[in-house]
Amino acid sequence: MSTIKTNQLAHTANGASVYTLPTADGSAGQVLKTDGSGNLSWTTVAAPDYVKISKATSTGSHGSQYLSFENLDITTYKFFDLIGYFKPHDVDAAVFRFRYRNNSNSLVDSSVYSYAYNEKKHSNTSNCVTGEDTDKIDLTGSVGYAAYEGVYLNLRVSFADSSDPTNATALLNSLTWQATYREQGNDGRHTTGEGHAFTANNAFSGFSIYPHGGNMGDFSYCLYGMKR
Repeated sequence: MSTIKTNQLAHTANGASVYTLPTADGSAGQVLKTDGSGNLSWTTVAAPDYVKISKATSTGSHGSQYLSFENLDITTYKFFDLIGYFKPHDVDAAVFRFRYRNNSNSLVDSSVYSYAYNEKKHSNTSNCVTGEDTDKIDLTGSVGYAAYEGVYLNLRVSFADSSDPTNATALLNSLTWQATYREQGNDGRHTTGEGHAFTANNAFSGFSIYPHGGNMGDFSYCLYGMKR
């Protein structure tokens, strides 16, 4: 194969810029960048601040009550967005719930979980739900498990870490969410909520969502991370 050797490139148009090529090859994945004066150099494209970490789709029984996201990179990412569809497998009228996981991947149940959400009903009425518990946050009212039932969830989760101000850690293990779901009987519900684990613990590194009283069924989701 023939080789063309040159140190500059120019467009055929009259007065077009002349580009001077770098003398050495760049690293894998790098791109050419101009300095605005015709000099090209290799550069590494900065990673985006908002990154898709994982995605998954499953039909039928998940084989477990908990759908868990463990060992998250909380050094790189401060917030995580879980967006997707979830359905109970073997229990009707299930409340979907949330729990943090610690660095040993155990469910956190030694803190005061405080939460509130407003549920809008198809009948144009609303219901405010609040609670404090040691082992969970309720994300929804009752969610059905029949055909075309389940919940669409848009959940943002944050984690406290050792770089945060001490007084902030008790509020930074926090979450906000929106949910649209079909309950048993296929009626529609919509919620907007927020909650947190009232603790100065900065050793959380994951979370789980689950239907109360039964196993997780169908799901289709993407998990994103937002850099600090």
